[in-house]
Amino acid sequence: MKKSRLFRLKNAMLLANGISNTIGVSVVMFLGQLGSLSPPEILQLTHRIHLFFIPCSFILPIVLTIRYERSIRRYLEMVYLGEPIPDGFKVRVHQRLLNEPFFLIALDLAIWIAAAILYPLIFWAYGATRPVILSTFFLSLYTGVITVTIAFFVFEHVLQKRVVPYFFPNGGLYMTPKTIRIRIRTRIIALLFACNLVPFFTILHTLEDTLFTDRDAARVLEILRSTLFANSLIFMGVGIWLAFLVSSNLTRSLQEIIRVLRGVRNGDFDKKVRVTTNDEIGYTGDVINEMNAGLKEREFIKETFGKYVAQEVRDEVLSGRIPLDGEMKEVTILFADLRDFTPMTESHDPKLVVKIMNSYFKEMADAIQREGGLVLQFLGDEIYAVFGAPVYRTDHPERAFRAGLAMNQRLVELNENFLKQGWPALRHGIGIHTGDAIAANIGSPDRLSYLLVGDTVNLASRLQGLTKELETEVIISQATRSRLKADVLLKALPPTKVRGKTEAVEIYALN
Repeated sequence: MKKSRLFRLKNAMLLANGISNTIGVSVVMFLGQLGSLSPPEILQLTHRIHLFFIPCSFILPIVLTIRYERSIRRYLEMVYLGEPIPDGFKVRVHQRLLNEPFFLIALDLAIWIAAAILYPLIFWAYGATRPVILSTFFLSLYTGVITVTIAFFVFEHVLQKRVVPYFFPNGGLYMTPKTIRIRIRTRIIALLFACNLVPFFTILHTLEDTLFTDRDAARVLEILRSTLFANSLIFMGVGIWLAFLVSSNLTRSLQEIIRVLRGVRNGDFDKKVRVTTNDEIGYTGDVINEMNAGLKEREFIKETFGKYVAQEVRDEVLSGRIPLDGEMKEVTILFADLRDFTPMTESHDPKLVVKIMNSYFKEMADAIQREGGLVLQFLGDEIYAVFGAPVYRTDHPERAFRAGLAMNQRLVELNENFLKQGWPALRHGIGIHTGDAIAANIGSPDRLSYLLVGDTVNLASRLQGLTKELETEVIISQATRSRLKADVLLKALPPTKVRGKTEAVEIYALN
């Protein structure tokens, strides 16, 4: 933190209070036009009291404000010097900071109430008339209300724009305990009171003062006209300024919320609302930030999850459309297994074996996914895939068969590349079968896998095993063959008994 910024932060509220009191004193000086209806000796007395009271109205708030801000100023010094800050002390500083506007308002109001008592007492002691004493009392009281109202919105503006962003960079103002909160409705009522009711009663009181003067009517009307004109200008100026402060304080926070929500709509969860208040809007901003953090975490989990399972499974799981207790689906299962894999692992460097396997799995998985299939697992040197689940497609048998053909073609191309690098060539066997299977999340509560279980899965695995015995690369069942187009050239193999089946299974191989 630069020293200049440290100075501005330490004295921001002090300067804001000075501006507010300056406006209040200026209002007193202008509205003092009604004193023109008083005798000259009363006017001289008023000027003498001003010489004492006005400096005090500035010096006293400065002294008391600095005393109130001791912990805040100490905190800023510790940050500037890089000293460690205890958590308890930080909370106390936050409490003082958020409550400071109300302390300063109470201080300013006390000063103006003192003026409303002091001026009439001195006038009474010097023999002023009752109308002059009452006018002085209400003038100080009205001016105090205006000053306090202005002060509140000035303090709020300075806090939101200058101070709070430094002390609360991540928001969370509403979580600070033992702090005073002002609702939006209270702000609107205060603005209405300051800009409408106070001017109305002030002008009404000015008109009433004309009833208690012995001056000629022309002179009274002239003074009344100038007084009302001055009052109108002052209250219009104050009203415009207050409206600007209130709208600025409210719209700034709302624009922050809109900016972040636009990002959420476009899928950007990195933006954060800059929360500067502990009212309803500030709470809303904090909730949006928490929501954004949750969405970002969910998106991260979703993307990470997608690296371990297929996108279709990820989306089905996150949407809750996969019943945990399972559902029966008609699917086509494909198993692919590398042949002579164990001897290859024994005769080659493990790192090379991993490279070869990853290259193989990448090409085979891509061939399966291009046909809408889903790789459920890589089991050692085996691939377990399904077509027709979790997203059902009516032509899943044809898709599985085309995937098997593509896998064979890709293996040929892969082996050509392997031979160029001096790597061993690969061979595989593929088994495909269509039937009903139970699809579900299977596993423990802490770790689930989307799998298909049942006779259809077992038979597809057995067919893959037969490819080695029958020396062919692809074997499909009659259930799958019956769902393919008539022009597919396949060779019927003798019905074969497989483990787990009492009857021989009709199977086909590539021609």
